[in-house]
Amino acid sequence: MQACPVSPREETRTDRLYRLLDELRVAGPEPVTAAQLSTLLSVSTRTIERDLVTLAEVGVPVVGTAGPNGGYRLGVDRPLAPLAFTPAEAAAMAIALSGSSSGPFVEAARSARRKLIAAMSASDPSTARRIVGLSGPVVEELRRALEAQRVVVLRFRGADGTLAVRTVEPIALVTRDKHWYLMAWCRSADDHRSFRLERIEEVTVTDQPAPLRRTELEEPHLFG
Repeated sequence: MQACPVSPREETRTDRLYRLLDELRVAGPEPVTAAQLSTLLSVSTRTIERDLVTLAEVGVPVVGTAGPNGGYRLGVDRPLAPLAFTPAEAAAMAIALSGSSSGPFVEAARSARRKLIAAMSASDPSTARRIVGLSGPVVEELRRALEAQRVVVLRFRGADGTLAVRTVEPIALVTRDKHWYLMAWCRSADDHRSFRLERIEEVTVTDQPAPLRRTELEEPHLFG
C-alpha cells in the first residue's frame, strides 16, 4: 500500500472514510494495524480508530484481531459496493485502456473502457467528454503513425476557423489545460508545433519514415 498525497485539511471526513475503506480493500485478507493506516492517511491513530468504529456502525464489515499479527481487515460475510475511483483515476484508466490495440484482451479492454466512460458520464460529464474525445479515426491514425514512426498530413482548423494542411512528424500525444494535443515537428514551419486534437479533421499516414527528434514540451507553439 502507498500513502495518498492528500492533506487532511483538504478533505472532508467522508472523503477520509472512503480512503480508509479503500485501504482496507487493498489490504485484502491480511490485517493492517491502526498505526499503518494512520501513516497511509496522514492522521492520528486515534482518528483511525474512531473512523473504523464509524464504518462498522454504518454496516461495513470491519473485523479487528488482537495479538502480534493482529489488526483490521474487511470481513467476507457481507458484499461490498464496487470500488470507487476519483474522476482523475477513472480518466487515467480509460486513457490507458484506449491504447490497448492488440493482444488477447483487446475486446475486454474496449468493454472496460465503455463501462468507465458510462460511469463517468453520470458523475463527471466533462471528464467523460474529454475521454470520449480521445478516440475515433483521427486518434487511431495518429497512434498508428506514432507506433510506425511515419510522417502524417494533417487537415485541421485553427482557433479562427481557418482550414489548413500541414505535413508533420508526430512525436507524442499530450494533455494540457484539459485539452489533448499532438506534439509534432512541422515541416512547413521547420519547428516544433502542437495541434489540438479536437480541431484536427483528417489524418493521412504516409509511407515516409519520421526521424526521431527531441521532444520539447515546455513552451510549444499551439495551433489550436
